[in-house]
Amino acid sequence: GIVMVVSSAKGLARLCVILSLFQTSGKVMRVHEGRTSVRGFPSRLSGRLRRATSSRKPPNTAVQSKRTAGAGTSDGVQALAAVPGEAWRDVESVEVSQSRDGFSVVISPRVSASREFLGKFLVANEDWLRELLHKNGAVMVRGFDVKTAADFNNVLPMQLGSDMKKGFIFDVIYKTIIASVFTLFKDLGNIDPGRNMNLGAGGRIQILAPASDCIQGPHQESLTLATRLSQRYIAFHCETKPEYRGETAIFDTHGAYKDLDDDLKQLLNSHYWRFRDVSGKFTSDLIPCVVNHEDESKPCIQVYAFGEMGETAAEVARKATNRDNLKPDPYLYGVTSFVLRSKESGEDREMSMDERRRLMEALYSNVELCAWQEGDVMLLDNISVAHGRMDGRGRRKINFCGICDYLLDINDYPRKKK
Repeated sequence: GIVMVVSSAKGLARLCVILSLFQTSGKVMRVHEGRTSVRGFPSRLSGRLRRATSSRKPPNTAVQSKRTAGAGTSDGVQALAAVPGEAWRDVESVEVSQSRDGFSVVISPRVSASREFLGKFLVANEDWLRELLHKNGAVMVRGFDVKTAADFNNVLPMQLGSDMKKGFIFDVIYKTIIASVFTLFKDLGNIDPGRNMNLGAGGRIQILAPASDCIQGPHQESLTLATRLSQRYIAFHCETKPEYRGETAIFDTHGAYKDLDDDLKQLLNSHYWRFRDVSGKFTSDLIPCVVNHEDESKPCIQVYAFGEMGETAAEVARKATNRDNLKPDPYLYGVTSFVLRSKESGEDREMSMDERRRLMEALYSNVELCAWQEGDVMLLDNISVAHGRMDGRGRRKINFCGICDYLLDINDYPRKKK
């Protein structure tokens, strides 16, 4: 036998990717992710692994409907028609339209609105969906029969986080080793032992906080960690819509970057974020304030507006949205304050109140407020798009899940294509 000693879950994932290069049989593993709390931060997911077919159709980016977003859809959708043959393999079996008031795109039914159709479609067309996310940053899947957290769990394209086809060896290694590590060792990021694993969501889905007058500042998920807990993409699902408002704000961070004054662009390009945790100690990872997206020509602001920055965000949001009731989220999400560290000199400096305000103004000038409809599934690029909960009232149940890329490291991004 072969004895392998791997110092970290990430190292183990890298090993499995190397081994997978010896096999390209086309079988794909679904890696499902959930989140728990470890030392004030969400912990990395483990999860059970599920096989899914990997038949893929080459991307067809020409399908662009001019129909207005959300037109002709409703809650409690029914299947529009019997699914002819394997129509779910074809991207023309759905309509793609631009949202009315923002940068996101909407995928809506053309052939069938069934949950089964959607699940097969998203898996079969992951390459096309990934390109759509890279181009637009946010994709709303609307009008399909996705009622519960279990439905949400079952339609998520969990292989979206990796653009490499996985073979038989990767399949076996991932299932027998990585899943075991994540399951057995809590600190490596397994499921919360307190969760009921018999639920359809399988312990991988987190229910987000209800709407109130408190809002979250713009942030990328798990930004304070260089690995983002492997959450390359994130997904939301509306199980119960709010009675009033309760939107999720999404921010085009590339658009915001373009709107920055030159001095602020220079400042952010030349510095890292360095965060302090709730005990006042600096966290271990330095996070670049700006990163280039996949094509390396799309600089995107990286932001985590909680604590001190959250107060500035709420102040700017009140003016930008004309909502005087907005208050900053009192929950710190592991961070109280921050400094900027120079990439060249290694020296730290504070960010002035004027610089913070101008940064938030650029972000709120590039915001889209996503009003939820029951059954909505929204996918976000967790690098080019920031998000935050808006105000509202009444029952609201929004489910959340991360989609893994176990090789993600924001300080080594984008990875060079071989």
